[in-house]
Amino acid sequence: MKSTRTSTPGAAPDESRYSSDPSFDVRTQIKLWLQVADALLQAVEQTVWQLRTVGESTLDAFASLGLGGKAVAGELSEWPVRVARVTSTGLALARIAASYRLHTTKAAFMSRARAERALAELHETSAERLYTLSVRHGGAFLKVGQMLSARPDLLPAAYVRELSRLQDAAPEVPFLAIRNMVESELGRPLGELFARFDEQPLAAASIGQVHRARLHDGREVAVKVQRPGIDALVALDLDMLEIFVRALSENLPPVDFDTIIREVRAMVAAELDYLREATLTRRVQEFFQHDPYVRAPKVVSEFSSARVLTTEFMLGGKITALLQELFDARLAGDQGAHKKLTTLLVRVLEAYVKQTLDLGVFQADPHPGNLLADAEGNLTVLDFGCAKEVPAEQRLRLVELGEAFIARDASSMASVMHAMGFVTQSGTLDGLRGFADVVLKEMGVVQARGGDWPNQVELLAQAALMTRYLQSDPLTRIPEEFVMLGRVFGVLSGLFLHYRPEVSAAASVLPIVLQALANARSQAVTSSTLSDEK
Repeated sequence: MKSTRTSTPGAAPDESRYSSDPSFDVRTQIKLWLQVADALLQAVEQTVWQLRTVGESTLDAFASLGLGGKAVAGELSEWPVRVARVTSTGLALARIAASYRLHTTKAAFMSRARAERALAELHETSAERLYTLSVRHGGAFLKVGQMLSARPDLLPAAYVRELSRLQDAAPEVPFLAIRNMVESELGRPLGELFARFDEQPLAAASIGQVHRARLHDGREVAVKVQRPGIDALVALDLDMLEIFVRALSENLPPVDFDTIIREVRAMVAAELDYLREATLTRRVQEFFQHDPYVRAPKVVSEFSSARVLTTEFMLGGKITALLQELFDARLAGDQGAHKKLTTLLVRVLEAYVKQTLDLGVFQADPHPGNLLADAEGNLTVLDFGCAKEVPAEQRLRLVELGEAFIARDASSMASVMHAMGFVTQSGTLDGLRGFADVVLKEMGVVQARGGDWPNQVELLAQAALMTRYLQSDPLTRIPEEFVMLGRVFGVLSGLFLHYRPEVSAAASVLPIVLQALANARSQAVTSSTLSDEK
C-alpha cells in the first residue's frame, strides 16, 4: 500500500499526500467509517450508563423530597422508553460497524473487483438499516438522517439515495389525528375551513406533516400540521442528544460543545413554534418578493396558529432532481446543461448570502426537500421553522470576514474572528491566525490543481489536516450564529462539490458581499449619527 504524507498544522498543503493508488479511496473511507462507528458505539454505551445514573439520581431526589408514589411511577414509566431508544440505536450502529469490519477481513481474500462489488452491496444494506432506524424513532433521529442525506459529496450514493426518502417521507400521522389538530387549533370544522383538504400528505417530516388544500376563495395552499405529542418526544430526544454528544466529544477534537448543544436545543425547540415560523416566513417572502429568481411562500394568517401553518402552495420539484438531470446531461456532453447547473447552484448560494447578510434571517435547514426548483431554474425556499436571526453587528463582521477571506488575508480574518467571539485554547490571536492560515491554504488546493474541484480522498485529507490543527489549539468558544451557518454552508458546499459547477461560479457572489458590506457600513453610520443626535 502506498503511503501518504501529511502536513504539520499551519503548514502549506502538500499535494503529494493524496495517493494515486486507486484502492486508497476505498480503504480510506472504510477506515473513516469504522472510526466514526467506534466513536458512536462508545458514546452510546456511555449514554446508556449516564441515563441510568440520571434516572437513579432522579428517583433518589424524589425520595429525599418526600414526593408520593405517583411522581416516582411517572419517572419509571418514561424510563423504559429512554433506554429502549438508546439501546436500539446502539444495536443498529453495532450491526453496521460489524459488517464493515467483516468486509475488511473478507476483502483480503477476494479479487479487487469482487471486493468492490461486495462493498457496494454492503453500502446498500447498511443504508437501508440506517433509514429504518431513522423512521422507527422519528424525532431527532429523523433530523440526523435528513442532514446526512444532504451530503452527496461525502457519503456513498446508496446512503444518499436511501436517506433522501426521509426528506419528505417520514411515517405518516393518521388523517383523523390531523383533522382533530386542525379543528382544535383553528376552532371550526374542516369543511368550513377548506373547500378541499387532501387526506394523503404531500410530505411527512419529523416535526410536522404537510397537506395540500384549497380555500373557499379558490386559493391553493399547503397546510403544515404539527405531529400530536411531538413536543414531549423532542424534549426526550434533546435530553438524550446532549448526553450523547458529550460522550461522543471525548472521541472528537475539543470544540465549544456547550454552544453547539445550546444552539441545537434552541433551534429544535423553535421548530415547534409555528407563530414564530410564520413571522420569519413573512420576512423572507417580503424580502424576495421582487427577486426574479428566488421566492418564499406567502403566509395565510387567518388559517394559521401555534400548531398549524397555512401558506400558498408553491410549484416545483426537489432541487436535487433537477441538478441530477442536468448533471447526467452534462456527462452526456451537453454543455448547455453545465451552464444551467452552474446558474442554479449560484442562485442557491446567492439566496443564502442575501438572507444572511442583507436580511439577517436565514433558513437553517437547506436539505433538498426544502429547496424547490422549476424547469426554468427558479428557486423556492421552504420551511422557516429552523431559521436563525443574525444581529446587525455580527452581519457586518461576517461581511468583513468574507472580504478578508476573498483577499486571502489570514491576519485580518483572525482579527475579525476575535471580534466575533471566536477563542482558541491558547487564547491568542496567533491561534486564530494559524487556524485562518490552514483554511486559506487548504482552499488553495483547488487553485493549485488547476481549478478543478477536489475529490473525496482530497476532502478527507483536508479534514484530517484541519482536525490535527484543532487538536493542537482547539476552538474553545464559537459564536452561536456559526453553529447553524456551519450547517447551512456545509450542505451547500456539499452540493457544489458533488455536482461540480464551473469553479469560477462562487466568484459571482463577490458583488453581493461587497454590496452587503456597503449597506452594513451605511447602516452603522446612520445608527451612530442617530445615537449622537440623541
